[in-house]
Amino acid sequence: MRDLMDGQLRGSDGVDIGRVADVEAEWGSDGQLVLRRLWCGPEALARRVSSRLGPRLGSLIRGRFDRSIPAEEIASIGNLVITLRGPSDRYEVGRSERWIADRLSRLLPGARR
Repeated sequence: MRDLMDGQLRGSDGVDIGRVADVEAEWGSDGQLVLRRLWCGPEALARRVSSRLGPRLGSLIRGRFDRSIPAEEIASIGNLVITLRGPSDRYEVGRSERWIADRLSRLLPGARR
């Protein structure tokens, strides 16, 4: 878990695409914990931070920004970097950051310079 949570996701082309906000795992028939998916996005992060915050944020943004990546897409796990098998443009991760940049950052003082 310490190598996955908040780890930087990187495409096979070397482009950073986001960070892991949460993981999905289940117990296998042999009693081992099996990683199924990596979750990215503000709702996944909110669920991790607070059991109350997750549903409230979810009612506002309705899953538009959360994305999951199947465990089979992981090529390697290094020191806080998870490299994926495909190029960065294959994954729809980072949409919330682009949305914030497009819509909210223009409201900040000095943004129009």
